[in-house]
Amino acid sequence: MKRYLRELLYKHTKCNVQHNGWSCNTCFHVLELPLKEDIHEYWLAVLAYRGDYPDLEKKPRLIKELISVL
Repeated sequence: MKRYLRELLYKHTKCNVQHNGWSCNTCFHVLELPLKEDIHEYWLAVLAYRGDYPDLEKKPRLIKELISVL
């Protein structure tokens, strides 16, 4: 599932500069998507999902919404 999200993000951002091919913060934040919350909340959810910061709260609802919109 992580690979799928990573590929979706690349498709929309054309960025894969972060470790293991993930989009960077800047490219992620300029996405114009019909999301229910601020884009930064989804960025934090992605960081938690990727495992970059174990102390970040996991937000599977936001990940699921992001995948469905992408």
